[in-house]
Amino acid sequence: MTNYQIEETTKIFKALSDPTRFKIFLLLNNRIFCVNGIVNFLQISQPAVSQHLKILKEAGLVKIEKKGYWVHYSSNKEKIDKFLKDFPARLKLKWVINMSKKVNKIECKYSERLKGKPDECTPEQIKKCHGDISEKNHPCVSKKEIKKSN
Repeated sequence: MTNYQIEETTKIFKALSDPTRFKIFLLLNNRIFCVNGIVNFLQISQPAVSQHLKILKEAGLVKIEKKGYWVHYSSNKEKIDKFLKDFPARLKLKWVINMSKKVNKIECKYSERLKGKPDECTPEQIKKCHGDISEKNHPCVSKKEIKKSN
């Protein structure tokens, strides 16, 4: 994930982390509102709504359309759809993928502590190597081996 993607993702999460902003976002996701419409619906002050809209706009979650004297707000559905589509891929970090490959190949991250193969680990070795976990949750044993033993 690039620095830009990290900043963009955290900006979106920060914008939606406030309960009032999240309510505003949900309202705008369903229909178009002006500031006074949001004020009346949520029963909060006009300056507070304006500040929340500013943060949602900076995160790219809100579109603004001027119609004469009025300013109408709606959710930026294209940005939201793209974010939701791309987000799972952003979560797949290279080091996580490499780590899962090692676990699936039954390579222990503390191989110097093992006497033999990971499936030969004693409960004491598992506790010393990986903390207090059950043998079934041993990170060095593949899921196939656990199913075979059951």
